[in-house]
Amino acid sequence: MTTAAADNVAQIGMITSTVLLIALVAIVAFVALGIYRARHSAAREAHYRGLAEQASDAQARLAESSQQTTAELQGLRSDVKATHVELAKVRERLTELERLLSQIG
Repeated sequence: MTTAAADNVAQIGMITSTVLLIALVAIVAFVALGIYRARHSAAREAHYRGLAEQASDAQARLAESSQQTTAELQGLRSDVKATHVELAKVRERLTELERLLSQIG
């Protein structure tokens, strides 16, 4: 083998090893990017699940609060009706008293 042929083989070997090294670096970079994206996606999913749980809890508290408010308003409504009935009775009595006073005086 001549010196020129040996130089050609050495150059081809150097080019081949450089290409393989670049390919290896690219593959490692793509794998690292995939792992990063998978971890980031998992972290986002966990965060979204936490937010969904918080929203669900808030919605349950709101429903419970609404039920309590409804019960309180129903109680107030019945109190107002009872007061209205009592007021009507007082008006009747007052009217009767006014009539009696007008007869006396």
